[in-house]
Amino acid sequence: MLFPKYFNKPFTRTKTKLQVHHLHFGVIFVLLGTFVLLSDSANFFVFAFLGFGLGQIFDLFIASLLMKGDRPAEMKIYKETFLYTLILAASILGVAFLMKLLV
Repeated sequence: MLFPKYFNKPFTRTKTKLQVHHLHFGVIFVLLGTFVLLSDSANFFVFAFLGFGLGQIFDLFIASLLMKGDRPAEMKIYKETFLYTLILAASILGVAFLMKLLV
């Protein structure tokens, strides 16, 4: 292992108490790439950015299909985070709407 201290206690989990995986970074790459694609012309770097983001998303998505689930725990987390999900969705739609107005 290259950085054993990092993998035992990553910064994102010890300081923020969030479990940030590469799926989350993939979503950020796809969102940023999409905003650039909508506001600017398409070029190789934008598609590379989008491809890298999709690769990160699918890498964790495929693995999560094969994991055993704990449905009661999943529903508890869903109930606790539903409001934040709605806020995030409204923010994304609001930014998209503002971008559409500015174009």
